[in-house]
Amino acid sequence: MPAPILTVDVEDWFHVCGHASYADPATWAARTKRVHVGTGRILELLAGTPSKATFFVLGWVARQNPALVKRIVEAGQEIGCHGDTHRRVFEVSPAEFREEVRRSRGTLQEIAGRPVTAFRAPEWSMLKSDNPALAILVEEGFAIDSSLTTAPPVGDPANPGRPAILATASGPILEIPPLMGTFFGRRALWGGGVCARLTRARRIEAAIERSLAAGVPPVLYAHPWEFDPEHPAMPGLTPLQRLVHFAGRTRTEERWQRWLARWTFAPISSAMSEEHGEIPSKVKRGEAA
Repeated sequence: MPAPILTVDVEDWFHVCGHASYADPATWAARTKRVHVGTGRILELLAGTPSKATFFVLGWVARQNPALVKRIVEAGQEIGCHGDTHRRVFEVSPAEFREEVRRSRGTLQEIAGRPVTAFRAPEWSMLKSDNPALAILVEEGFAIDSSLTTAPPVGDPANPGRPAILATASGPILEIPPLMGTFFGRRALWGGGVCARLTRARRIEAAIERSLAAGVPPVLYAHPWEFDPEHPAMPGLTPLQRLVHFAGRTRTEERWQRWLARWTFAPISSAMSEEHGEIPSKVKRGEAA
């Protein structure tokens, strides 16, 4: 039976995609930085448990606070790449995407002192399994991507619903999607985010058990700002953005405490198991791993 996978998207409270003010890096220097608060709380929850997690860190965050990256590494946790300035994949050109991941990966590897080979796009913005950006990831040294879901509008129902080796123009990459479920009858992320926070914990726990029984590692995720009791107010958000960011936010820590007591979690690299070995050079897109 595989281990469930635990992941953290290490971004600050103001890293909101698509908002004219919050998404603008020119505004970030003047904002209060609080990513260390929630990240520290997550590390405290993991301490004393056998569980490990992958922390997908923004390159911008790492340059602002290299000590935070070192703290994650010293705690025995895994570092992944979340891009550099939290720009969605479909908002940038291929050349800009390459620069984003190259700069971020270089920053993270320099601070962590180890290879960074797993990537997650901001806001699940890879969208489809034939996205040419996946080939760029391969070219830049990534072996794992965790950016695809089967839930519109941030994903495509044709995307893999379980770990799968995807063929790209530059070689294969292992795709590891998040735990999925339904929300008001529609396909939804249950691994984390607002739909997970507003879904009963017991339903998610049952889905985790079903996934494990089927031999598929369920992938959970959260953000440091979900663990910050003094999260700043965010004037200017639309009602939908406010719902997505704040609804059920305070439930996250209690649920992670409960789940860390119930299961032993592993980092995302655990899906690159001995069963998979080295990714073969020629595979069919979407072949189950």
